[in-house]
Amino acid sequence: MRVISGKFRGKIIPSPKQEIVKPTLDRVKENIFNILQFNVTYTTCLDLFCGSGALGVECLSRGAKFVTFVDNNKENILQLNKFVSGLKCTNYETYVLDYYDFLKTCQKKYDIIFLDPPYDSNLGEIAIQKIFKFDLLSQNGIIVWEHKFTKLHRFSSKVYDSRTYGKIQIDFIKR
Repeated sequence: MRVISGKFRGKIIPSPKQEIVKPTLDRVKENIFNILQFNVTYTTCLDLFCGSGALGVECLSRGAKFVTFVDNNKENILQLNKFVSGLKCTNYETYVLDYYDFLKTCQKKYDIIFLDPPYDSNLGEIAIQKIFKFDLLSQNGIIVWEHKFTKLHRFSSKVYDSRTYGKIQIDFIKR
């Protein structure tokens, strides 16, 4: 995995050692950011279920104002902290927390929220419900949800763009 664009372009992002972590493929990540385009600069971003943190790091590279990384695996966060601090970034924070514990105590609003939960779970839909319930998405905010391809889910009416890459679906959801 590498940073696709911006000031950290070409830097190799260390992959988590766990087999259950499935980093977003570079070509998928590149397409996500082509859709977001310049909507990343000066934004506050949340990389929930961050794993390697590749999506949040890409935001830092492209000029995000601040990025929050959340993962329940301490090793992932330690590895991410080491990598991002090596880039001399200070506009980020990390949490070793369960996604729900983070969401229910969060006091911020985010412009972009990345969701990449385990595919064989319903954690994405639950997280989206909680994001709306706890009002964590800014007025013009976007949720980018990576999940296994499904034709319909309960948030289909809020999806403004959707892309399929093999068995992977990326939904772009607005308020």
